[in-house]
Amino acid sequence: MVATVLVFFMAVMVVGLVPFRQIISQRNAVGAAEDRLDNLTQANALLAEEIEALNTSVEVERRAREDFGLVLPGETAYVVVPIPPEEPAPVVKERSHGWLGDLVDFFTGRDTE
Repeated sequence: MVATVLVFFMAVMVVGLVPFRQIISQRNAVGAAEDRLDNLTQANALLAEEIEALNTSVEVERRAREDFGLVLPGETAYVVVPIPPEEPAPVVKERSHGWLGDLVDFFTGRDTE
């Protein structure tokens, strides 16, 4: 009798476990979808503001100057080119040993350091 009740209880637990896991999985999926919707809503708001700004001639002129380097007729455009950094002079190692030391360095590979 106890074994039958125990088997029945275990069967109910196994059958109830699958829907419970699906509910939790779906709840997590809904949360992730809501987060993505919030991010997309914010991105859309920023794009709407950008569209609104691009409907003004001031913003179009600013973008043309900054992004494309365009100038109005009669204006002169200047481009400032940075000076390239100077390369450091190569370091020359002084060797205080003679030809025998050079030969040892050659065979040990220390002359390439």
